[in-house]
Amino acid sequence: MKTFRPGAGFTLLETVIALAIMTVAFSAILMVESASLSTAEKARRMNTVSMLAKNLMAETELKMEGKKFNELKEEEAGEFKAPFEEYTWKRKIKEIKFPNLGVGGSGKSGEGDDAGGMNAAAEKLAKLMATNLSKAVREVTVSVVWKKGGGEQSFSVSTYWVNLNHEFQLTE
Repeated sequence: MKTFRPGAGFTLLETVIALAIMTVAFSAILMVESASLSTAEKARRMNTVSMLAKNLMAETELKMEGKKFNELKEEEAGEFKAPFEEYTWKRKIKEIKFPNLGVGGSGKSGEGDDAGGMNAAAEKLAKLMATNLSKAVREVTVSVVWKKGGGEQSFSVSTYWVNLNHEFQLTE
């Protein structure tokens, strides 16, 4: 019969089991900490990128102020100054094509000549509206691009600008 001795230690099996439990616990802690660092880095990058895109959009607005759309470059690209030299930018200004929202039909409604004339006038008005709106509205897209791994990542922001000084033409 074995008796407990006050100076006796752990057996090898007990020590190995304790080490295995500690290893699993430490690796779980390291995985959580690694994920936390990765998330913090991603949040920092997205904060930087969104700030750069916001500033670039504000610059674009200042550049467009008081100018007609045809005076602006449709596409531009460049690099940011230090400390943001790892990022590049692209800006696109494109015309929005509005669909012809005419009433359609052949102009023969069976209600007489007045209905056909009204449909033709409405169709012409809808076409003029679509043409003039297309000339007065632009979509501006700003993209911030950076390298990640072997590829590129990008963050884009779009807005629409209306030239309120655009002269509307009442003829085709």
